[in-house]
Amino acid sequence: MVDLYWKCYAYGDELKPHVEFLDGIMLSSTRDVAPSCVENVDELIERQEKSLSQLDSKRNVVSDLIGKGKVILQNPDKPKFLEANVKRIEEGWDDTKKKAQDRLKLLNETKDAFIGYAENNETIATEVDVADEEIKKIKKHFNLEAAVADLKKRQDLYKKSNDTVTGLFDSINANYTCMAITIPEDKKKILSKEIKAVEAKLEVLGRFKEKVTKIEELVVSLTSFDKNLKTIDSWMKSATAELKDIKEASGGMLPEDRVARTMDLQEDIAAKIEILKSDAATELDLLPQGDKVPADAQAFKDELARITKYVTDLAENTRIECDKYSNDVKFWAEYRTGIKEFTPWLVGAEKA
Repeated sequence: MVDLYWKCYAYGDELKPHVEFLDGIMLSSTRDVAPSCVENVDELIERQEKSLSQLDSKRNVVSDLIGKGKVILQNPDKPKFLEANVKRIEEGWDDTKKKAQDRLKLLNETKDAFIGYAENNETIATEVDVADEEIKKIKKHFNLEAAVADLKKRQDLYKKSNDTVTGLFDSINANYTCMAITIPEDKKKILSKEIKAVEAKLEVLGRFKEKVTKIEELVVSLTSFDKNLKTIDSWMKSATAELKDIKEASGGMLPEDRVARTMDLQEDIAAKIEILKSDAATELDLLPQGDKVPADAQAFKDELARITKYVTDLAENTRIECDKYSNDVKFWAEYRTGIKEFTPWLVGAEKA
């Protein structure tokens, strides 16, 4: 029994320097640090790597001590303090190793955050300038095909710029969040001000989006305007053909039928004229006005003028024809009335 206790006390004495060593590593791995620059972090990383190297150098010794203690623990007459000593060295080793590794991981992440913060701030400044320059390049195109193609280009550039700048700003905030775990309070205040200054520059994305949205609205309006003109242009051919058919088939039609068809055509023409009036009002808002109108916008103006003149002339020609056929109806009615009045007299005369 005495020999057993002597072994236990000797074991405790043997453990003491190693436990103190682990306590020292634990203290250095858990004490507060406050690096204010990447150079400070490098120094801390170097120290922490040294601590881990020292831990690794003690691995076999500590492992042997833990094994030795467990052998003594197998004795049923062992004192209670022995179990506590073995537990302290075993758990102390695992806990210290984990804390040392965690601290090294944090320091490496902090170093990356310092470097990333600086690089991301430099990059985002460049990307903001790029976005600002792209805004200046946005202009209105009035050739529909060119406008649609340009819109796609501007939408892609905006998306790229928005994704890049937003992603960089998110990274800057993530860098700060990581650094804020260890950096001193005065450094936090400085970085917070810098981040707010960067955030203020993000207004460029709002201006970029607003410009692209205006081009989107222009393309929608141009598409509708172009569709209206093409629809009426196509209708003009059928309307002209209808008037021609009425004229050429007049000999084989009753006067009432000719009038009915021309009146239907007049109603259709009147509806199209109302649409053209609306298109004319749209053109004033949609296209540039004045002496120096871009060629692509002038093409729309010329097309509207051509179609308007054609439909106006068609309306006048149809009115003239309708008036003619109205007179024919009048003469036809008078003729039929005269026949009705003359027929009884003719029948009576024949009987006499």
